[in-house]
Amino acid sequence: MSSIDQNKLAKSASYLAVITAIIIMFLKLYGYLSTESQSILASLIDSMLDISSSVLNLIALRIALLPPDNDHRFGHEKFQDLAVFSQSIFFFASCLFIIFSAGKALIAREQVENIHLGTNVMVLSTILTALLVLYQTFVLRLTNSKIIEADKLHYFTDLLSNCAVLVSIYLSQQFWYIDAITSLLIAAYIIVNSRKLFLESLKNLVDEELPKQDKEKIIKIVSTFKQAKAIHELKTRNAGNKIFIQFHLEMPRDLSLLEAHNFSDEIAAAIRQEFPEAEILIHQDPVGIEQDVEYREQF
Repeated sequence: MSSIDQNKLAKSASYLAVITAIIIMFLKLYGYLSTESQSILASLIDSMLDISSSVLNLIALRIALLPPDNDHRFGHEKFQDLAVFSQSIFFFASCLFIIFSAGKALIAREQVENIHLGTNVMVLSTILTALLVLYQTFVLRLTNSKIIEADKLHYFTDLLSNCAVLVSIYLSQQFWYIDAITSLLIAAYIIVNSRKLFLESLKNLVDEELPKQDKEKIIKIVSTFKQAKAIHELKTRNAGNKIFIQFHLEMPRDLSLLEAHNFSDEIAAAIRQEFPEAEILIHQDPVGIEQDVEYREQF
């Protein structure tokens, strides 16, 4: 599949997420006003966050897909990481409100009203969310978009929370406190997933290196070429779903400039087989010229 087709698929998933989230938000708002259920309130806030994050993702995705320009020569992929980072902060803040509201309900011994209506609202919300997650899974498999991956995590979390709310509404007929406790559990689950998003996006924003096993793959690929004598200053990073790889390649001194250029292109092509769409920068050095270097690998 071409990159253009992948971009179209990613955009379609983002648009569908916004539309679905808006429908579900109004459903849950109606359900909360009719039942005063704390678990529906927690799920409603989660849906409101989904809308804001989906809109933010849609904007960030459009920016991230822009080609490099004079002010952003490395491209705009980091806008994806920035969007995911900000979402994780918003999610954590919303959980504080959920915890406060659920705690107040436990102290006041509040009970759920109009249980039948609340159940119908949550069943419909669950079906819509499940259909969206299935489509996002399909798109993610074809595009490997970090933004779609983050969006899918949000809605999969929402799907699980919808199921938990359904159970809690049913059980609240016998146990009044189940509803508020479920609300607290949803908040805890959101916090755990927010932490994961926060750490992953932060890793890309601060240009953390690729995992050790990926760097070892790069070194192994280069070592299979006979004229590659060593590499040094290997540096890697991620921006969105794009990988950047650069290193100094040491080769025989008697190679012509054209031969060195062609040889480097062959190595870059081999690395790109393992890391598709990666941006690779190779600096050619005559072997033994540079001595005071870091991260040197001799072949």
